[in-house]
Amino acid sequence: MSNTIRRKASSFDEFWSMSKAWERRGLTHRAACALVNNGILTLDDLHRTHELELATLPGIGRTSLALLCELVGRQPPGPRPPSQPKNTNQVHSDHIQEFAVWRIVS
Repeated sequence: MSNTIRRKASSFDEFWSMSKAWERRGLTHRAACALVNNGILTLDDLHRTHELELATLPGIGRTSLALLCELVGRQPPGPRPPSQPKNTNQVHSDHIQEFAVWRIVS
């Protein structure tokens, strides 16, 4: 995905404060931890991260992805396809590919 080398939290205190900062921006605890575990500690880190990379992170669902896109001023993902159930938490590879194509075309 990205060739960016990210700095991870160097201590539990830093991990905790960074994940809490994401939670204060509206993310769930799980999504906040996913970002921090993957070295996305600040909004600058988020700006440098591609949507496809975010979409493939475990712990980042559709709602979190939409919020993250809004935080950096990008267009959030399109509406859920009608055939997809409402409370699915699993991202399938074909949906990721559809999202990637949607982002390139939009």
